[in-house]
Amino acid sequence: MSIDNTNHPRCQVWWIMIEGMCGTVLECHQQIQAQTMETVYSMLRALAIIPGPQFQILVMCHQLFPMLTSWVKRSSRLKWMQNENLESNFKHACGLAVDLVSDTLTSLKRGGIGKFDFDTDVAINSLLQHVMVLLGACVKQPLEGIARVGCSCIRHLLFSTGKELGEHLNVVCKGLADACNGSMEAVHLVLIPFTQPARLDGGDNGLVRVYARKDTPSAIAKRLNALTQQVFLNDTQVSMIPSEPLNSSTEGKVEQYMRSYVIAWPAEKMSNKPSRVPFSDLVIGLLAHSLLIQTINDLFVGDKHPTAKQNAVLSDLLKVLTPQTMSMLLDAVWDSYEVCIAFNHRPGLRYLIQKVGCLTEYIPGLVKQAQKSYITYINTILYLRINVKEQSARAEEEGNEAYSHAGLSLESIDTSWEGILDTCLKEASCQLCAAYSLMYSTQGQSSILQRKPVTVAAGGMKNKNRKEQAEETVQEKFSVNDIEHWTSTVVSVLNMYFDLSDEMFTLLLPAIYPATTELCVNVIDPKVRNLVKCIFERAGRFKGIL
Repeated sequence: MSIDNTNHPRCQVWWIMIEGMCGTVLECHQQIQAQTMETVYSMLRALAIIPGPQFQILVMCHQLFPMLTSWVKRSSRLKWMQNENLESNFKHACGLAVDLVSDTLTSLKRGGIGKFDFDTDVAINSLLQHVMVLLGACVKQPLEGIARVGCSCIRHLLFSTGKELGEHLNVVCKGLADACNGSMEAVHLVLIPFTQPARLDGGDNGLVRVYARKDTPSAIAKRLNALTQQVFLNDTQVSMIPSEPLNSSTEGKVEQYMRSYVIAWPAEKMSNKPSRVPFSDLVIGLLAHSLLIQTINDLFVGDKHPTAKQNAVLSDLLKVLTPQTMSMLLDAVWDSYEVCIAFNHRPGLRYLIQKVGCLTEYIPGLVKQAQKSYITYINTILYLRINVKEQSARAEEEGNEAYSHAGLSLESIDTSWEGILDTCLKEASCQLCAAYSLMYSTQGQSSILQRKPVTVAAGGMKNKNRKEQAEETVQEKFSVNDIEHWTSTVVSVLNMYFDLSDEMFTLLLPAIYPATTELCVNVIDPKVRNLVKCIFERAGRFKGIL
C-alpha cells in the first residue's frame, strides 16, 4: 500500500496532519508528550471510520510504527536513565499501539473479508510485520522496563488477538522467533574471545578487558545486580544470598554496584561484528530471552503434561500454525539451549562474569536457562508427536485420507513430519545424556588426579603455582555444580519417557533407547540409575526379553 492509492484530498490532509503530530511527539517536552500521544491515537482511531480502515492501516505502517521504532532505537541507555518520564511515555505509547493493532485486526476479521474493497490479507500482514519490528527493537533494548514491555506486548498480541488472526498468526510467531534469537545477541558476542578450554578470564590470548564507569544511579545499579543474580544463578542460590543493609562496611560494595561495565576485546580483521558488549546488554538480554522462551512454552504446552492423554488435542492457536513456523520456534528454543551450553563450557568467561557481576558467593552460569529451554523443547516435541499419532489413528478410523496431520491448517502433510519429530527427539535426548555422562567422567578424573601422591624432586616438593591451583579449583566447582543442577533435568526427562503410554513408548523406543544407554557407564546418581533400570525393564517386556 502507498499514499498514491488514496489520493483523495481528504486523505492528503489527514496524512500531513498525522505526519506533523508524529514528529511533534518526538520533539515536544516530556511533560506534554503523553497528551500529544493521546491526540495522535485518537486521530488514528477516527481514521477507521473516515476515510476507512485501509487508510488507517497505511498511516499506522508508514507513520506510527516508524516513529516509535526510531524513538526506541535512537534513545541510548543513558538517556533512558536520566529521564524517567521518557521511559514511561514510551511504554505508554507502545501499549496504546498494540491495543490499536488488536482493535483494528478484530474489526477487520469480524467485519468480513468481502466487505472491504482492498486486500485485507496483505494489509494485516503488513501491519503485523511493522508491529513485530517495533517489539523486536524493544526486546533488544538494554533497559529492563523497555525490554519487558516488548515481551509483554508480544505475549498480549499472541494470546489476546491470536484467535482473531487465523493464519496471520504465523507472522507474529515468526517475529517471536526473531525476537528470541535477537535477545541472545550479546551472549553470542561475548563468546567470541573465549574458547571452550579457556580458563582465564582474559580470554584465549588474555586480551579481554573490562572498562568501568561510574555513571549509573544507585537504584538502577542495585536492580541490575538483582537481575544479574536472577539470570546467572539458580533460585536456591539467589535465596541463600544475604541482603546486606547499607552501612559503612558495605559502602565500597555499593560503590562497585554503581559502576557500569563494558567487556571489550580486539576487533577481528575483516569482521563487522562489534568487539565490545556492555554488561547491562548481556543481563537485560538474558532476562528478555527467558520471558520469550516462557511465551513459546505457553504457546505449545503451557502447564499441561505432554504425556497426559486428555491433553493430546492441540489448542486453537497451534492448529493454524504451519510446520515451517513451528520449526522456527523449535529452532529458536534449541539455539537457546546450545548457546547456554556453550557459555557454561567456558569457565574463564564464567569467572569473568563472577567478578564483573559481583557474584562473590557462587559461580555464575546459564544452567537454569539451559534447563528451561531444554525442557520446553522436549515437552513440545513429545506433545506434537503424541498429537500426530492421535490424529493419524483418528484419520484411519474415520477413513479420511485427507485428514490433516497434527491438526494443522495445511490440507496435507506427508509422514516425514513424524520422522522429523522422532529425529529431533532422538538427537536432543542423546546429546543431553551424553553430556551428563561426560560430566560424571570429568569429575571422576579430577578426583583421581587430586588423590595422586605429591612427588618430591631433588630440589624439594614439586608444587603447582597458585594460578594453576586456582584454575583447577574453579574448574572442579563448575563440574560439581553443573552435575547437581542437571541431575534434576535428566530425572524429569526420564520420567516423561516412562510416563508415556505403552503404544507411544514402543513407537518412540528407537529414539529413547540410545540416549538411555549413555547413562549406564559413569552416572552413579541413584534416581537416574533407578529410572534407567525401569526403562530397560519396560523395553525388555515389550520386546519379549523379560
